[in-house]
Amino acid sequence: MSSLERLPDILTVKQVAELMGWHPNSVYLRCTSGELPSFKSRNSRRIRKEAYLEWIKKLESSIERR
Repeated sequence: MSSLERLPDILTVKQVAELMGWHPNSVYLRCTSGELPSFKSRNSRRIRKEAYLEWIKKLESSIERR
């Protein structure tokens, strides 16, 4: 089983930040701008695993086009 398969179905901003090696504020800004699809759960942002994986694919394809 790959590490991506072991990800929970719903990720926190902190988890995505750790996966990306970014500061959580960078992930939060991408969530609130709509770049990374997310939803609010009480006082925090949550990201569906599928949305995260699709976002990664978009990032990869934009890098490949350069």
